[in-house]
Amino acid sequence: MKFISESATYQTPKIVNKNPNKAIFRMLLQDSNNINQNRRLYPREVLAEGINNCKSLISKRAFFGELDHPLISSDQAANAQRQTTVSLEGISHIIRDYEFRGDNLYGELETASTPKGQILLGLIKDKAGIGMSMRGMAELQKEQDYNRVSSPLTIISFDAVSRPSHVGAVIDFNEMKFESYMLQEQAGLICLNGRCFLPNHLDRLIETKMIGFFDTWT
Repeated sequence: MKFISESATYQTPKIVNKNPNKAIFRMLLQDSNNINQNRRLYPREVLAEGINNCKSLISKRAFFGELDHPLISSDQAANAQRQTTVSLEGISHIIRDYEFRGDNLYGELETASTPKGQILLGLIKDKAGIGMSMRGMAELQKEQDYNRVSSPLTIISFDAVSRPSHVGAVIDFNEMKFESYMLQEQAGLICLNGRCFLPNHLDRLIETKMIGFFDTWT
């Protein structure tokens, strides 16, 4: 079993509010069926199996990403444990949902209410290019000029990074919304996209995905 780290594309967020306290956005996380700059190929079915195994974490809002990959230390045992663990103090975002668009894996992410989450939010407000890089474990099958990632793929996280090792595409990222922009209080109710709810009821509906900040994937 090999520890693997992959980077996806830079994403340029579109700012819709100057003073948000939390950002919710979609971005490309990983591609498949394509030899990347690290000379690795992820078959779509392997990547799909890996992300599908994260569904239980997603449903519990426990599929986290960190701000930067963990640093590699000289202590091999400690290093292996750190690389395969998400540190709570390093969490910057929560991965809320995902879907495939062809061979591309897209995620719906939310900045966390943590110190590292506020750093990520600040970078987004500054219109910084955001990269996502996968941490995971899998066997690698040696081919002629690349390594094929084999099942099972264990996905640990998608971390926010400043310099991804490869860029599959450079796009203008326009699927960005901010909580403070969308949520409004009105006579003791919380209104979202023209619909109003009791605060506790709204929280339960969002947590159970009966309603969401995004009505549909586009």
